Amino acid sequence: MFQRILIVALFVVVAIMLVRSIANWFNRGGWIGRGQSEIKGSWTVVEPLGRLGRAAEKIIRSTLRLEEDDDLSRVAILFDVAHRAIRGLPLDPGELRVLAGEATVPVRAGLYRDEAVYAPGWLTYAADRVQDFHPDMYPYEVKRATLSAYREVFPSDAGTELPPERTLAPVPCAAPPEIVDRYGRLGDLGSEYAGDEVYASLLECPDDALPDGAMLPLLRLLYLTEGEPAPNTGTPVDELLARYGNRLSPAAAHCMIRPEAVKLERPTAYSPSLFRLIGAWPRDSAEPLFRAGLESGWNDCVRFLPDTGWAQDLKSMFQDSPYGAPT
Repeated sequence: MFQRILIVALFVVVAIMLVRSIANWFNRGGWIGRGQSEIKGSWTVVEPLGRLGRAAEKIIRSTLRLEEDDDLSRVAILFDVAHRAIRGLPLDPGELRVLAGEATVPVRAGLYRDEAVYAPGWLTYAADRVQDFHPDMYPYEVKRATLSAYREVFPSDAGTELPPERTLAPVPCAAPPEIVDRYGRLGDLGSEYAGDEVYASLLECPDDALPDGAMLPLLRLLYLTEGEPAPNTGTPVDELLARYGNRLSPAAAHCMIRPEAVKLERPTAYSPSLFRLIGAWPRDSAEPLFRAGLESGWNDCVRFLPDTGWAQDLKSMFQDSPYGAPT
């Protein structure tokens, strides 16, 4: 009798252990966990990534070279937020507020649009985290690797792209010329600039005598009036700036890298009118700015690339861009 009881007890213990082992196996493989109603605060890599579990962990760890489990988990959480936002899955507003509060101010500004969770903004946040873990990596490569990992983890979201950057990616250039007081007010003239006497005086200068001290105000004027009809009389500002040629390069780069210098009030410092001018410059001046533009997600700038071999090669280099392929 005792032996029978012992055998039954042993059988029960084995059965319990077997059930637990099977449950753990399913959970690690992700077959358990996608039914949760909202994101929980105690996330792990397995839980938010659901059925992709171990495979997703391996992808993130190897692609983004994240050695520490905590670093990997932070990126996985942000991936999961983006995926849930894209697929309309539940999100816990309280958890999102905590996560958003840990982001840098520029990144935080892009996490929501019209009060809705903005998936590309959360992927930018993930890339920003990866940049923290790899401060020596070039920012564009960090973003490209981050999006590559995300698309591999969530292949159904393969079309997801990062939003364009507000400012131009770093580009080697000389310091911009100082603004001369006489020309400083040109940047605030608005659509009636063609009738201004100081502006008119610049039109009378030979190309090589156009003053450097007027460049930044004229560039601000270009941004300010871009999209408006050209003046009825006189020379449009883009035509005047074109006469500077590639002398304009340091000032142009400066106002795109530091848009506060020309008091820009637009989502990005990208200007089609300015890149149209750049497209006419020699390669050694134009190529670095176009490359930086594409590294910033300003894909529209390819419209102004010259019809040359180097320009086509540059365009082809960005077909796997995290901002989408430029066309």
